[in-house]
Amino acid sequence: MKKTFDDLYRAFEDRFRGSRELIKERLRIYLPLLAQVPKQGDKPNLAIDLGCGRGEWLEILAEAGLEAVGVDLNEGMAQEATDKGLRIELQDAIQYLRQQPDDSVAVISAFHMVEHVPTDYLIELLDECHRVVVDDGLLILETPNPENISVGTHTFHLDPTHKSPLPPSLLEFLVEQAGFAETAILRLNGAPMIEAGPIERSIHLMFEVARDYACLARKRDKQPAEEAELLGAFVQTESQQMPTDTGKIKEWLRSADNEMAQSELMRTGNIVLTDTVASLGKQVKELSKERDAEIARLSESFTTLVDQVQQLAALTDAIQNSTSWRITAPLRGLKRVISIATWWPGFRAVARVPKAKARLVMRHGLLWLRRRPRAAAFVQHVVRLVPPLERRLLAFARASVFVTVDSGWALEPDPVILDAWRERLKPGKST
Repeated sequence: MKKTFDDLYRAFEDRFRGSRELIKERLRIYLPLLAQVPKQGDKPNLAIDLGCGRGEWLEILAEAGLEAVGVDLNEGMAQEATDKGLRIELQDAIQYLRQQPDDSVAVISAFHMVEHVPTDYLIELLDECHRVVVDDGLLILETPNPENISVGTHTFHLDPTHKSPLPPSLLEFLVEQAGFAETAILRLNGAPMIEAGPIERSIHLMFEVARDYACLARKRDKQPAEEAELLGAFVQTESQQMPTDTGKIKEWLRSADNEMAQSELMRTGNIVLTDTVASLGKQVKELSKERDAEIARLSESFTTLVDQVQQLAALTDAIQNSTSWRITAPLRGLKRVISIATWWPGFRAVARVPKAKARLVMRHGLLWLRRRPRAAAFVQHVVRLVPPLERRLLAFARASVFVTVDSGWALEPDPVILDAWRERLKPGKST
C-alpha cells in the first residue's frame, strides 16, 4: 500500500513538534482566557478546535468545563484523540462551521492549522468563525512565528504541508477584516531572554525567542469601557519579546559598539602602558648594568688598594726588620728627643747660640763623654756605623786646640779651658 505524508504525520509531529505532554503543558497558558468567556445558558459553552490533531487542547477544554469538539481531516491523527474518549468530527473546517448556527460557539481555536491553508481559504474560514462565535466569544489562532529568524528560514519549512509563513501583522489584519473588534498578538513558546552581552542578547532574541505566536480575538458588538482591551492586558503579562524589535536590537548593538570602542581605547592604553613598562624595564636593566659595572670597578679598585696596603705593610715589616732600621734606631730616638726639646724654653736659647758657641757645645760634649766611659763607648759604637759622621767628628776633635785626641777617642780636658768654658756658659754672658 502506497504511503502518503498524512500517514507519517503523527510520527512527524512527535519528532518535530514535541510530545503530547509537552504540547499540553504549553497550551495551559490560555486557561486565563477561557475563564473570561461568559457562560451561555445552563449548558456548557461549546468550544470547537479546528485541526485538533492528537487532542491535547480538547482535554484542556474539557477540564475547564467546556463542551469540546475537535475537527480534523487526518484520520490517523484523530484516532489517538478518539481513543481517549474525545469527540472528533472528520470534516473540512469550513464545512463543519457552515453547519453551525449563528452566535452558537463560545470558543473557536486552531493550533498550527492556518499555515496549512491557502489565503483565500483562510479568509473564508475567518468569516465563518465570526458568524458562529457568540458575542464576547474567543478566537485563538496559533501558528509558527516567522519573526524568529530560525523559524522563518528553517523550521517552518520542515513541514512540507505548510503553505507559507503568516507574519503576525498579516494574520491580525485578516482577523480584523473578518469583523473581530478586539485583537492582540501573543508571542510564546520560545526561550526566555538571557542576561548576557549586547551582541549575544541580540542574537538570542532574533533566533530563540517567541518561536510561535497566537492571534487572539473577541467578537464584541458592544464594548463597555471597563471591559475594554482584556486581551491586551493578558498579552502584556504573558507575551514574550518580539524577535524583530529592531529598536531594542539597535540599542543593544550601539551599546556593543560603545563597549568595543571602550575596549579599543583600553587596548590602545594597554599597548602604551606595555610599551612604557618595557621601556622602563630596559632603562632599569641599563642602570643595573651600569651599577654592576660601577660596583665591579669599585671592587677592583678596592682589591687594588688592599693589595697596595698589603704590599706597604710587607715593605714596612721588611724595613722595620732590616739591619739599617735597627742601626738608625738611636738617631730616630734622638730626633724624638729633639722634637720634645724644642718645646723646652732653654732649647730655644741654645738654638739662638752663634756658630762659635755651637762648637763650644760640641767640645763640651766631648769633655762630658770623656768623664763617662760607658756613654762614650756607646756613642763610639754608634758613630762607627756611620763612617762619614765618624770622620767628621774626629776631624772636629783634632782641630780643637784644647782637646787631646788619640786614635781611640781618648780625650783629656784642659782645666783652664774647662773653666773658661764654664764661664762662657753662664747665663747672660756673650762671646
